[in-house]
Amino acid sequence: MSWDLIGHEWAIQLLRGHIVQDTLRHAYLITGPAGIGKKNLALRFIQAIYCQSPVEPGIPCRICQTCQNIARLEHPDLFLVTVEEDSTQIKIDQIRELIHLFSLTPYIASRKIGLLLNFERANLHAQNSILKTLEEPVGNSIMILTATTADSLLETITSRCEELKLNTVPISISCKGLEQYHSIPAEQANFLAHISGGKPEIALKYHQEPAALELRETLLNDHHQILQKKSVERFAYASKMEKDPRMVGKVLDTWSSLWHDILLQAGKSQAPIQNIDKKSEITQITNNIDLKTAQKNHK
Repeated sequence: MSWDLIGHEWAIQLLRGHIVQDTLRHAYLITGPAGIGKKNLALRFIQAIYCQSPVEPGIPCRICQTCQNIARLEHPDLFLVTVEEDSTQIKIDQIRELIHLFSLTPYIASRKIGLLLNFERANLHAQNSILKTLEEPVGNSIMILTATTADSLLETITSRCEELKLNTVPISISCKGLEQYHSIPAEQANFLAHISGGKPEIALKYHQEPAALELRETLLNDHHQILQKKSVERFAYASKMEKDPRMVGKVLDTWSSLWHDILLQAGKSQAPIQNIDKKSEITQITNNIDLKTAQKNHK
């Protein structure tokens, strides 16, 4: 009774129940950190709504033409809104186009669905422009928004949506899902489940894109080396990184995960560390600092 997704079973059961009981909401907000699986959950939900040959009520077959079109974001009644390649924000014109499309009769389905990804990146005008549609839904249309947190959106938006707050997936569940749904060998699945920090899509990215795994290794090695350097060399590294804002984010995320592990060890926590391949380095650093220093560096 699964959608073949890793984790978030409670959310799957809730959404499936809305389909089976015919109690679909007009707006959903799926929140959680990047890589947690927000987009995949939304797409599987849409497949479950639209599928013409469901395995069971609320469980899409994922092989019919409709399900395949949704997976490719090519269904005529599904409208995607996300940050365009030449921009850093979702703009008001994109929302206006979505609202116009919602005013038209569905092409082949009984309802239109708007999928608004990473809506925390919508500018204020774009967020305000969607309010009327959320207040007065058009026909049977459904809006599905994703964002890192509800706090990143206007309260007037979040109050009109049913929020599903996704949390990181336990290592055991992530590992099992990687094996079961993606045929990844047990040892590799365990490694990926750990280093992804409970974020299934990050684990899959590491598996499918060797370059992403290589970048993680490079950044962790940079961290190890930078600790041995003097201030002038550290500033030079920082100056180099700041020229590429996207790289800055990757550096901070990677190094933060390492210091979280250091904090766990310094605090004698029984929780598993994320960077299991860097255990000796983590232990070495922990042996040379106190808990207060670990807390300071993790912030």
